[in-house]
Amino acid sequence: SHEHTPSNPAGSPGGFVNSLLESSHAESRRVSFGARMLTRVDNFFGVRSSQSVNLCKPGLRWGSAPSRTSIESSSSWLDRVIWKSVSNIDKMWRADAEQAQWLEEMEVLISELRKLSPGICRARQKVLQSKLRCGVPLIEVRNIALAHAVLAAERSIRLTARPSQLLAARALMSGYFAEMATGEGKTLAVALAAASVALSGTPVHVFTANEYLAERDRLDLEAYYQCLGLSVANIEKDSGASQRRAVYAADVVYLTAKQAAFDWLNDALEKDTKGGLLTDYISFLPLVSAKPIDDYQSVMRGLCFAVVDEADSLLIDEGRIPFVLARERQSEANEEVDSAIALGIAEQLREGEDFTIANNTNRVQMTRAGRETVANLSRDVAHVWQSSRYREERVDQALTALYRYVLDRDYIVRDKRLELVDAHTGRPTPGRRLPHGLHKLLELKEKCETTPEHETVATLPFHDFFRRYVNLVGISGTLSEVKSEILSTYGRLTVTIPRHKPRQLSVKPMEVYLDRPSLLNSMVAQLEKLQEQGRPVLIGTRNIEQSLGVSALLNAHHIPHQLLNAYQDKAEAEIVAKAGNPGCITVATNMAGRGTDIPLADGVADIGGAHVTCLAFNDARRLDRQLIGRVARQGESGSCQKMLSLDDSNLISAASPLIINVCQHCVKRGWQSAARCLIVFAQWQVERAHCRERKILYRTSLQHEKDLAFAGKSETSL
Repeated sequence: SHEHTPSNPAGSPGGFVNSLLESSHAESRRVSFGARMLTRVDNFFGVRSSQSVNLCKPGLRWGSAPSRTSIESSSSWLDRVIWKSVSNIDKMWRADAEQAQWLEEMEVLISELRKLSPGICRARQKVLQSKLRCGVPLIEVRNIALAHAVLAAERSIRLTARPSQLLAARALMSGYFAEMATGEGKTLAVALAAASVALSGTPVHVFTANEYLAERDRLDLEAYYQCLGLSVANIEKDSGASQRRAVYAADVVYLTAKQAAFDWLNDALEKDTKGGLLTDYISFLPLVSAKPIDDYQSVMRGLCFAVVDEADSLLIDEGRIPFVLARERQSEANEEVDSAIALGIAEQLREGEDFTIANNTNRVQMTRAGRETVANLSRDVAHVWQSSRYREERVDQALTALYRYVLDRDYIVRDKRLELVDAHTGRPTPGRRLPHGLHKLLELKEKCETTPEHETVATLPFHDFFRRYVNLVGISGTLSEVKSEILSTYGRLTVTIPRHKPRQLSVKPMEVYLDRPSLLNSMVAQLEKLQEQGRPVLIGTRNIEQSLGVSALLNAHHIPHQLLNAYQDKAEAEIVAKAGNPGCITVATNMAGRGTDIPLADGVADIGGAHVTCLAFNDARRLDRQLIGRVARQGESGSCQKMLSLDDSNLISAASPLIINVCQHCVKRGWQSAARCLIVFAQWQVERAHCRERKILYRTSLQHEKDLAFAGKSETSL
């Protein structure tokens, strides 16, 4: 619940404001110095310390589909140093006493609106809307718009915004990314900002992690938006172009990044332009006929304002995966036959002799003896297989399908159809396919129904799509580790929102074991103690394979539990609703780490709250923090512990053999602290490697765009 009742009769923020004031006095000098230095940086490098939202909507100025068509970025080493230095602004922003004063002013505005009748409030709201739609900057009426949004939430869905939610909404409306701790009410904070911006007529897109969350948020907040006279919608699966066009006509749209990117790509391809022609702008003049420029009518109304929920997951973790628009193509008659032949030959090869698998990259590579074996096995096959290059490429793909992609880790088989699994979210992605015939090889490997091959029509780098939004903001509980990357890539500062209540989380030290059996035996003993106390437990695993193994072990010990992975995605809401019951044990993948709120049953908080046990070596500390964020929410009690074995495949692929050997020596000697430090160092190395990959991809994309920009600026650059 996001509802909050003020502790003092006057209804003012009270202790929250006082705590902000006390922390600001100690750092007032540093804030003043930092502000002056930031001003100098702003004047010299063009970095804006006070970001603003540029309201836009389809019309004469922006055209029928507003977007940023001129994307500029500085990538020199000096600029990157400045970006990292400026990213520390969130500490100063949090300690500024002006925030506490602003909260008091907002409480006064909201109290005045509460005294008015609903009719008078609607009349004032219409006046506010007319001002915004006539070009009044949002910064001038931001407080009034936010006050109307807060009152609408109280009257429609019975939720009272907390001071922390008001600060988060203000940050989003000011153009910042906001780090808001899990359980603090990000959904309502996003809704307050989205509605306040939508009052101006600006189309607002709210991005969620998956379609389930988009539909859930739309249903929960529909009455709230209607109270403000706004329309809200979400894109349903398998909807046609006309249905999607009607959804995008709403004031606020809840959707996923994949849905929006593909719709934008389709529009761009159909209109054969990146931002619209000059006649597209002129068509909004009253004297010009309203007849469309061409026969194609765009599905989207442009990329005006986007709020990205779980921003680090969408913008950072998935930033290495480009959007690929593909269409079905007719397969050749011998294509499936060749795939079956390649798979049959690959199954006869021996690991270590005919091919090798790299520990750090899992890359499969044939040896000289393997190439000779393939030549002998394909001697009696059709003439095309007599080409060494052809047969080795096909067998290489088959080996990759056999040994690099694993069932219940990288994909699942459901209803005789193969579905890939997202490594970061743990959720199935039915519409995603592997390129270059690899998907068909996996289908043949698992004896599934084969689907038609696809050919690439257009590709779009992930970051390039989001950077085309005129206004881009985001919110998440884990942004501090990637704030400099967000600033350098998307040009947005990150601020940290203080917690509403102090966190009562008991963090137990990580336990490191030599092998998986020792870890699981210790985990079972811990579960039995927690179950006797009546505390609910959430066990986090890396993938489906691990979750099924833990579930089988608990069944062997006759420990009742529930399982949540990609196979149970349709029953996710029901499973999560029971996860906070006394003594309930839930084994889950990363599906339980994003966008889920585990409500505690009555009396559970009094006995210590829920407990989280993490059994996975994740690629980033943010994923650990997301899982831990399922407990100790809104000031409730809770505990967490990470348990890891040195034979974990993810740890072995991430750490060097030297680190693994030293960790084994430390565990045998009982030096747990030293082993923990080495594992944290290995995790940090993985984070840095992934960050470098994203930066290389980003700079390559910019350089590619620069090389192709031989015609100068387009006529749509604004």
